[in-house]
This record gives sequence, C-alpha cells and structure tokens, in this order.
Amino acid sequence: MFKLKLLYLIFAIGVCFTSNVFAQSNSDMSEVGRAGSTPANEGKTVEPKIDLYMLNAFGAFKDSVELDTILDYRHLYNPVFKDAVTVSYLGNYGLPYQNNDFFERETGIEFLFSKTREAYLLTPDKIKYYNTRTPYTVLDYSQSENKSRKNETRFNVLHTQNVSPYLNFTFRYDQAKSDGQYNNQNSKNNLVSIYSSYSKNKIQLHSGFIFNSIQNNENGGIVNDTLIFDKEEPSEYFNVNLRNTKSKLSNSYFFTTGEYRLGRFVDIEQDKLPDELDETQENVAQIFKPVIGFIYSFQYQKHYKEFVEDEDATNTFFENTYFPDGYIKDSIRFNKVSNVFQIKQYEDSTRKASFSKRIFAGQEFVNIEAPGAFGYSMNQKRFSNIYVGGGIFRQSGDFWTWNAEGKFYLIGRNMGQTELSGVISKPFTLFSDSLASISIRGDIQNRVADYFQEEFYSNHIFWKNDLKQEQNMTVRGSLNSPKHRLELGANYSLINNFIYYDTHGKPAQTSEELLIVSLFADKEFAYRNLHLRTKILYQKVSNQTYINVPEFSAFVSGYYKFIISKVLHTQIGADVRYNTLYYGDAYDPSTGLFHIQQETKIGNFPYIDAYASLKIKRTNVFFKIMNVGTRFLDGAYFTTPHYPMPRMTFRLGVAWAFYD
Repeated sequence: MFKLKLLYLIFAIGVCFTSNVFAQSNSDMSEVGRAGSTPANEGKTVEPKIDLYMLNAFGAFKDSVELDTILDYRHLYNPVFKDAVTVSYLGNYGLPYQNNDFFERETGIEFLFSKTREAYLLTPDKIKYYNTRTPYTVLDYSQSENKSRKNETRFNVLHTQNVSPYLNFTFRYDQAKSDGQYNNQNSKNNLVSIYSSYSKNKIQLHSGFIFNSIQNNENGGIVNDTLIFDKEEPSEYFNVNLRNTKSKLSNSYFFTTGEYRLGRFVDIEQDKLPDELDETQENVAQIFKPVIGFIYSFQYQKHYKEFVEDEDATNTFFENTYFPDGYIKDSIRFNKVSNVFQIKQYEDSTRKASFSKRIFAGQEFVNIEAPGAFGYSMNQKRFSNIYVGGGIFRQSGDFWTWNAEGKFYLIGRNMGQTELSGVISKPFTLFSDSLASISIRGDIQNRVADYFQEEFYSNHIFWKNDLKQEQNMTVRGSLNSPKHRLELGANYSLINNFIYYDTHGKPAQTSEELLIVSLFADKEFAYRNLHLRTKILYQKVSNQTYINVPEFSAFVSGYYKFIISKVLHTQIGADVRYNTLYYGDAYDPSTGLFHIQQETKIGNFPYIDAYASLKIKRTNVFFKIMNVGTRFLDGAYFTTPHYPMPRMTFRLGVAWAFYD
C-alpha cells in the first residue's frame, strides 16, 4: 500500500511539473512537419487535438487509431469481453480466459503460459502512440460489490503530452484487484509503462518500457456444480478443489524502433495542408516526402511463471505427483532478445502504378530456465533463429490497397518455418455509403511447435513430444459499411498436423486434416433513440475431437439514448450473450492452459447485464447489474467446466478525461 501511494504521489508531482514547464503554445503545433514556418501570435488559445497511431511489422507501418470518446459500450470494462462474442472464462477479473471464436485465438504473446491472460497484458505491439497539442490525462475507476466483501476494483491512469511538436512522452498505470465470489479465487493485476515517440522529417524514434504482473489463487473450480442452482446458499460456502494453490506471472519489455529516412521537401498549396499545419501566413509550405527508410528494431523481453501448490496430502485433485515430498513450487524463466533491420522504399501516392517495397532480416536469441525431470534440477535451454523476409504493398489510392509479404527462417531451431500472407481491400459504394469496402486476406503458414509444447516438466504434469510443423492455410473475407453500421465476414481454414491439448492437458498432434469454417455478422439497427446491435457467429469444425467451439454464438445489445437538460448524455440498456451447448474446454491450474474435454456440456444459458451510462462533458459514468439471470432463471451459468460465472452483482465505473 505504501509503494502504491508513493507511486501516485510521484506521478502527481510529475504531471504538475511537466504541465507547467512544457505547456505548449499554438506556434509549437504549427511547426509539425513543416520547414521554415512562421510562429503564431503569443498567447493564442490552444485547441485540444490528439492524434493516435500504432506501429506494426517491426515499425514499417504506422496505422492511425481513433480516440475513444463516445458513450457507447463504456460499460464493457473487462478486456476479456471487449471485442469478443463469447469466451471461456474462470469468473472474475484477472483470471485466465479463451476466446471461443477459433479465428480470434491468434496471440502476440510469445511465452506460451501467458497466452490465456493476454487481454490484461500490455505488449509493444499494443502500444498506442500519441501526438497532442495539450496534455491529455485519463483517470478510470470502477468497483463492484463493496469495499469489504467480494470486492473488485480497477484504477487506470494514462497521461500523455508533447514536450515539443515532435517529442511525446506517455505514462500508463493499470491496477486491478478482485476477491471473487468463490473461495480462493482472488487476483491482482499491475501494469506500468513509460514510452516515447519522436517524429520529425528524416528521424522517427519510438521506445519504451513495460512491466506486467498477474497474481491469482487457483481454486480448481467448485466441487459440486449443482450447488449453483441453490440461489439461497451463499457462494462462499461452496467447497472448492484447491485452497492453498497460487499462480504468478510477470513480464517486462524494453523496446525501441528507429528509422532514418531519405527524401525531399516539396511545396504544397495552402488549401491542401493538413489541419494541424494550416496556421502559416504564407501561401505555400513545404513538407517532407520520404523515399527510402532504414529501420532498426530492438526488443528485450523477460517472462517469469510461478506455480505454488501446498495442498494437504489427502487432496487428490491432481492425478499425478512426480517430484519428491517438500517440492511445492514450479518456476519458469523465458528471456528473448530480438534485432530486426529493414529497408523500406516508400510509394509515390501521385502515381497510380507506384507501390512500396521492403526487405528485412532478423535475429532472435532465447534463453529458458525450467524444472528438469527430477524436480530439484533446473534445465537451461538456449537457441537462436535467423530469418529474412520482405513485402510489396500499396497503402494509398481510391481504387484499392493491397499488401503481400513473406517471412522465412533460415538458421536455428525454427529453420524451415514459413509465413506468407496477402490482403486486398477494395473500396466501393454500397447503398449510398461511399466508405464501404470489401477485404480478402489469405495466409499460408508452416510453423514449428513452441518449445514448451515439445518439452515441459512440472510436479503434476509433464510431456516430451516430437512434433511436426503445423501447416495452416486460411482465407478471410469481410464486407464493411460504416454508414450502415454493418460488417459481414467469412473465414475458412485448412490445417494439417494440428497441435491441440488433449483431455489430460498435454500437447498432442493429429495427422487428420481439419477444416474450420465460420460466418460472422455485426449490425447495428437504429430507430430514433432506440438502438439494437447484434453480433452473430456461426462455426463448423470437421472433427470436434481436436477442436471444440460452440456452433452458434450471439451478442445482442439493446439501448435507448437520450439527453437530459441538454448536457447529460444518457444511455440505458441491456447486453445478452448466448452460445449453444458444446463441450467447452477445461482448465488446468498447473499450466494455466485450456484443453479438450468430452464429459460436460456448456452453454444454452443467457448471460444478461443491465446498465445505464452517463456522459457530461469529459466525464463518463456507468452503473451495471451483472448476470441478472441468476436471480430468475434456472440455468448452469458456466463458461468453463466447474468455474461458474459470478452471481448477480452491481458495478459502478467513472472515467475522467483532462485535455490541459
């Protein structure tokens, strides 16, 4: 608690100091991207303006992101459910989950045992970089139940500001604590990140530091699932399988990406200047147009996993115990260093036949420390990879945009791994919507199994496998119409040598060819102030022995929007999630992973939340009653076998945004 208060104090002092020392003038912002501009008048009021973007492909692409200031769906505070139709979940904030949409299971986490907690983690590829005219701060707080019983709280802080027109610093801190409604279910999450960006003509720099920590107790689920039908029995009286078992995960990232660009300054007419540059008193200005970019990307990541099991000797939850008496803690360390150098040729947007090219070469070194076969000894494994790749793409133009690229591992543990992808996007007019587009993406991948899928030793489970490369061909198609608030999609995947987790929680591989097909629709209907958003997902798998997903899933949100006293924007509604019965994957506490099971069917029960959201100026408030159906419906509200969702509970959330 002392450390937390100290952190808040340091942050508050830092915000006050930087806000006073580096308060920006309008003349600063008028300099962005321009050579030889004229300063604006001193004392002129600065209008807030925030630009966001994300980097991908080792810094080769800079994708714009919109700032989320609208009222809709503020009540979806849990990142697990933010963009998902249906998930398998252990019940309270911070605990493992799995997306039930097979085509949304790809993850950017490289440490296998953190993949089921990715939504809570910040990684370099999730960083949103800011460019602001004025300092911008967001405070986000939410709480359920009360302060002393079954409490769950979140407190997030984001502060960003430009020190100069070209240099930005951003600080982010997220904290969450959840006691859970069932015994031995509490969790604690912490996230701290400081990162910066510098962008001026020839030089582009992005770097930062991230630290994530997740701690949670493992209760192994409730002993008797039928107890949830007794609405009068307090949930804390339910017996659970584990009472003295805990998991801990932490990771940290140091990352930087720098680009030096060769190009030229070109004149541009005043009426064609971007808004942030339209401050000059001259008729023309100059902007820098890059031709060639030399990009270097460095990343160092550290991961640590700890599993502590100190149950009574009579506890028989785990089928096997392999290590000597007195051994209660498994720990794993995974460290990785990667370097990527690439050369990018920029396209000329004024020429229809112009397109960009890039080539890259990368090296990665991995060091692993994990338990050995006899418990007390630690195995150390080191390996490295060298890969090359390249791509051609066009990002501008009204006719179409496209991208084709490949990555090939030449030397190292993953030698022979191949990743090819291509995407085409074509804008067109759909029922008077000129912003509509259709997109088709294809991927062909031959992937080497993860190291921990091949070899892993722990007190209660171990395996040593010889796995072939998994071969995957996937085609995705989508139609998007922003004006009509419509998105339609279809996905097709053909997989050979599929790696899955069997009924014992161990990685296994099938030689059977698997086919997965899904159809997706997201449509919002509106009549005056009444809105109805419906997401529907249909999935079909050729063999459910290896992949089990619900055939039909839906998310329906209905709400009524209105304004009180001309200033208070109000939204009252309800969300419903539903999926058909299926053999939902089970969860193994010792690994933190989900696996196939064929004993218990999950689903055919609506999960209902009722809410009210309010917004006045830059303050958002929501009131939410979660899982309303548990009070009047008789259903098994499980999304994972033996892990019930919380009973009906109340939640309050408040978010403040400050632009100066």
